Amino acid sequence: MYKSTLQVAYPFIFHKEDNGGYFIESVDVQGAYTEIHENNISQGILLAEEVLGMTLADLIESGEDIPNPTPIENIKVENGFVNMITVDVEKYIRDMTLVKKTKS
Repeated sequence: MYKSTLQVAYPFIFHKEDNGGYFIESVDVQGAYTEIHENNISQGILLAEEVLGMTLADLIESGEDIPNPTPIENIKVENGFVNMITVDVEKYIRDMTLVKKTKS
């Protein structure tokens, strides 16, 4: 059963690098990027999900609005591809709250 109202999907660009890996960045969420050093797309998707969740949770906790995702059909990429990354941001907000309580 779907309960979260914070489940979102954003397009990420996977830019092919000369070393065989990918630089992976969000089209819409500034600061949401990662990279993989080999051609392991599934690992890249997991890393992109994690960075998206942490970045959006940080925006929400700072009182900032989260951006609207760009429609995937509006994104053009020459050396790579676009993939939608889905994340339940609520999970990352809870995780961040637990870390902050533990540190204080």
